[in-house]
Amino acid sequence: MRRLLAGLTVAVACAGAVVVPSSALAAVVPGSPGPVVSAPTSRPKPVVRPAAPVCRTPSVALPRASGAGRRIVYSEKVPQHAWLVDARGCVVRDFKVSGRKDWPRPGVYHVFSKSPTSSSGVYGVRFRWMVRFAHGRAASIGFHTIPTYSNGRYTHPVSQLGLAVGHGGCVHSTDADALFLYRWAPVGTTVVVLR
Repeated sequence: MRRLLAGLTVAVACAGAVVVPSSALAAVVPGSPGPVVSAPTSRPKPVVRPAAPVCRTPSVALPRASGAGRRIVYSEKVPQHAWLVDARGCVVRDFKVSGRKDWPRPGVYHVFSKSPTSSSGVYGVRFRWMVRFAHGRAASIGFHTIPTYSNGRYTHPVSQLGLAVGHGGCVHSTDADALFLYRWAPVGTTVVVLR
């Protein structure tokens, strides 16, 4: 059976339909055998899209009221904690941190500068992987490694991460976590501080 539709001839076969340009059948007289048109022998393969990556389960649940989009979330509530959240809302990494429980004030900030090494003349300490996001009373506030004195001694041990042992408002973490955050957070990254 054949039908003429808007310049195309559709040959209907048992397995399906094949569209043939009507120009190919121009010389066919109704009732006479036309060109042989075969049905498709196989169906096209469906497009397989990769599944979205599964979000990892953080060691501490991300607070519900922590904003949206790509961001760093920092909770001043003890035990103090930080989460790095991607644009899908998945936690990329989370870890214990130590800062103050009352500074900086809760709110939304943005990373405004970074440096691989830095120091504080106010407290006489040095640290690495500084990611600044707020302006303090005497200096900028940021995420970085646990500070060290000039003799190389840490201001507090790694075992105190999670406690509010900071003095100036900066947020301390292990060397590995500070480096990861430094590489992950470009200038402009949102920082949400919660209490």
